[in-house]
Amino acid sequence: MNPVPIPPGMETRLFLLENDALNQLPEAIRSLWGNDARPWLVADDNTWRAAGAEVAKILKAAGMEGPAPFLFPGTPMLHADEGNVNLLLEQFPENVVPVAIGGGTVNDLVKRASGLRHVSYCCVPTAPSVDGYTSSGAALTASGLKQTLPCPAPLAVVADSGILRNAPPEMFAAGYADLMAKIPAGADWLAADTLGIEAVDPAVWELVQTPLRDNLSDPSDVRRVFTGLAATGYAMQLYRDSRPASGADHLVSHIWEMENLCCNGKPVSHGFKVAIGTVTSTALYEALFSLSEQEARRLARPGLDRAGREAEIDALLSVGTYGAATRTIALDKFREGDALAERRELIYRNWETLRKRILHQLYPLEELTRRLTAAGCPVKPADIQLGREQFLHGIRTAQLIRKRYTVLDLVYELGLLEELLQRILPVMNV
Repeated sequence: MNPVPIPPGMETRLFLLENDALNQLPEAIRSLWGNDARPWLVADDNTWRAAGAEVAKILKAAGMEGPAPFLFPGTPMLHADEGNVNLLLEQFPENVVPVAIGGGTVNDLVKRASGLRHVSYCCVPTAPSVDGYTSSGAALTASGLKQTLPCPAPLAVVADSGILRNAPPEMFAAGYADLMAKIPAGADWLAADTLGIEAVDPAVWELVQTPLRDNLSDPSDVRRVFTGLAATGYAMQLYRDSRPASGADHLVSHIWEMENLCCNGKPVSHGFKVAIGTVTSTALYEALFSLSEQEARRLARPGLDRAGREAEIDALLSVGTYGAATRTIALDKFREGDALAERRELIYRNWETLRKRILHQLYPLEELTRRLTAAGCPVKPADIQLGREQFLHGIRTAQLIRKRYTVLDLVYELGLLEELLQRILPVMNV
């Protein structure tokens, strides 16, 4: 085996990314779980065809047969939610090494179920589509709200680069978009850092941001993109939170996922929703910092009182199911009166610092859309059949669902959200 080096302190102990990685799976499992390890394969019908059947054949030849595999249906699209975790828990054998064979959804389901059973698992990715393979925590819909639930990262990731390259092109495009989202997510963290809300952790920042532009440089290089996605997962392990990986770009994606956004009758992938979120975040930042501090002060709407904000939140949440905790989260971070005035003055005092740090972090919108288009990613809401009203509602509602400070909080607290939304609509071709 020739494993890829892993940063110190990770839960993940082995990371293989090679053309024949599947053939090295028996050795990888034995090296970490012992010679008597009993693999339990979990896939869906699609990922079983992509890699699962071959994995089963290789393990059998190595004398490592375990319980019968668990296969989710290939259609309709599998969802990462509590119900499917419970299905796994009902079938979970004793004394096994769960092996998740699939994309982000299969991985998150096995990760969460394994965490609840207090056993470590092995991940065999079938597409370079998400950053969650190497992360701790699983992105799941629970109690109606898309959230990251705690559970350990995989002990081993065995990624066969040949299988990754043969994944459907749209899955690679989704992974490229998910990696590109780290650019505006980084800008959101810089904003929070500048305002003294959440300091940037230098070691975590370096894991993701230092190699990021190089990993994004070739939208056809599967190995480079997957390496960047893995680095983001390690950063989430180290930080114990998804802040290094996501900002407003992911929050709007979560809203559209909870609203079951479909394109041509099929659910839109996580990465494609994130692509639109990435363009939206960048457009909002560019629109914001096209203003001078004096223009921002002049255009700012007065802040609401608590009763007004409660009514606004209730109206936004009335059109769908976003989880019982959402209203509480939104009100907990709401500022009014003197507290809001102090926050606005803090932002105004740091206006030029914010402008410099954030615009230096971002790709200019024109370059961003060019890179995403070259990778086969959507760049306009219409590309994923996202209409004007759902687009606007998603942005307004996304600001409610996390305590994490992002561009959505920045422009809302400044009283500029509605002004800037109108300014970006032509840019977004909405």
